[in-house]
Amino acid sequence: MKLRHGFRLVTLLASLAALPVSAAVTLQGTRVIHDLSTGRDVTVKASNVGELPALTQVWIDDGDSQSRPENVRTPFRLTPAEPRLLQPKQGQAYRITYAPRPSDEPLPTDRESVFYFNLLDIPPKPADAAGRNLLQFAVRTRVKLFHRPAGLPGNARDAAGQLQWRAQAGGLQVSNPSAYHVTLSTLSLPDGSKLDVDMIAPGAQVNLPLPAGSAMPASVTFQWLDDYGTPRDAQARIEG
Repeated sequence: MKLRHGFRLVTLLASLAALPVSAAVTLQGTRVIHDLSTGRDVTVKASNVGELPALTQVWIDDGDSQSRPENVRTPFRLTPAEPRLLQPKQGQAYRITYAPRPSDEPLPTDRESVFYFNLLDIPPKPADAAGRNLLQFAVRTRVKLFHRPAGLPGNARDAAGQLQWRAQAGGLQVSNPSAYHVTLSTLSLPDGSKLDVDMIAPGAQVNLPLPAGSAMPASVTFQWLDDYGTPRDAQARIEG
């Protein structure tokens, strides 16, 4: 079952067609927390909620979404790693083990690192496919995998409240002094304007330009995602 070299072509065809495609195989949760304080392993559960068998391939990448699975090198081991055929309503548990090689560059021990868990869902060929031209779609699910070293100061649930917001020419500067990634899902100004936001890494600063004509606000409201992917509401004052 050689999926490793074929997934990019199928995924590209799906994106070019711009057709709605739903996954038969779904993951439990929208993020994975690999917390070394609770052990070297974490389990990710997948389920085939469709009516037909589905062939699956899993891998972990280090942030390059276009990298080929056979070329990616991360300090994690996946079990099982080979393609699996999931029958309808069947589940599969994937164990992620932190197992760096001696030649691997050590991950930081004073802050989180982020990787990505990928699951490719390839539907079976229809029984009446002989002699027909078919375009089948593989669906790729990609979720964040946070590697959390043991002994980090503070805790992840307080990191969003520690963000530092400052006014700068034409926009806002957001700094994350914590050891944890903070994923912002929405950011609103008092006039109702929305700013594009994303994840802020530990120790990072992000500049957010204000919409044209918007005045510098005294405060902002935002939503951030907790370890379970649940949106949490928060508000912050802007320092001059």
